[in-house]
Amino acid sequence: MSSFWLRLRRAFRAHKVLLLALMAGLVLPWVVFVNVAEDIWESGGFIGDKAILEFLHQHASPGLDRLALGLTAAGDPLPMSAVAIASTLGLARWGRRAQAWFFGLSVGGAMGLNLLVKVLFARPRPALWVSLKPAFYYSFPSGHAMGAAAVVTALGFLLWKHPGRWLAWALGPLFALGVGWSRMYLGVHYPSDVLAGWTGSVGWVAGLHLLFSPEFHELRRLWREALHRRLPKMVAAPREAPGAAT
Repeated sequence: MSSFWLRLRRAFRAHKVLLLALMAGLVLPWVVFVNVAEDIWESGGFIGDKAILEFLHQHASPGLDRLALGLTAAGDPLPMSAVAIASTLGLARWGRRAQAWFFGLSVGGAMGLNLLVKVLFARPRPALWVSLKPAFYYSFPSGHAMGAAAVVTALGFLLWKHPGRWLAWALGPLFALGVGWSRMYLGVHYPSDVLAGWTGSVGWVAGLHLLFSPEFHELRRLWREALHRRLPKMVAAPREAPGAAT
């Protein structure tokens, strides 16, 4: 067993930064998501939900109107689904099946999770003014924010070692933030809807990446090896009969 623990420590030390980053990306977003969901379930949302929307509407302008409409169109389920399908098929054709599964499950799973939570919470949309682009389904969480964040986060993980990762890591979050802002600016989502969409997607995709990562498989292999070694010893260990003389 000493050799197992030595190899386990070495494996953790070699991939410590990546594993800690993945755990932080998995745990922290879900903590935020659960707290937001709890506030909505118990009290209907954040105290400042309506105030933030009213502030954005008070500072509306024709230029911002066009920007919001463009961003919300780019973050629609159809374009995000098209990106997800094209990327998944492309990765599969290039022989990267694990990455194809990861990307498809990341975006498809996030969209499925969004629909499930919408039905469970059935939160009505904001109705503070007539929107430039009305939406008619349940409000929590934001599907646009969730889909954009899923695509961006999955791409960020796939480009982890790519030379152009810095550009993707800079522009991707800006796009996801812009899509979320557009939903609030148009008055079809509360800030809590958007925040839950972002964090839910990041937590979902980070969890999938952890399951697909070689580092996780290495740690799981070491753990299985330890169990296989320990079980025969436990079975072979002599048992003292009840009431035996000491």
